[in-house]
Amino acid sequence: MTEMDGEPPADAIEIGPRNRITFSEYKGETAGIQEWHLKADGKWCVGWIAFAGAPWANSFQTPITTWNVIQREPLTLTPSILCRACGNHGHITNGQWVPA
Repeated sequence: MTEMDGEPPADAIEIGPRNRITFSEYKGETAGIQEWHLKADGKWCVGWIAFAGAPWANSFQTPITTWNVIQREPLTLTPSILCRACGNHGHITNGQWVPA
């Protein structure tokens, strides 16, 4: 996860008052999401959440950290998401951000 000076793109999906996601594709399949979260100082952090079993995640010789898609609509992922840059921690459950 990295701190950003910009904002999520206009087409980002709101999953909470301070959280947005965008889906990313690789070779025609959903590879994961970018998860944006607003910090207390008003700056955005963003991280990449790779989906387990997706072609992109499987393309690496060394395994990478991935999240399991429990359901796509509404989106539910496991395990929880922890931002290494700012410490934001929570779950995406039933299409909503749930703080841990």
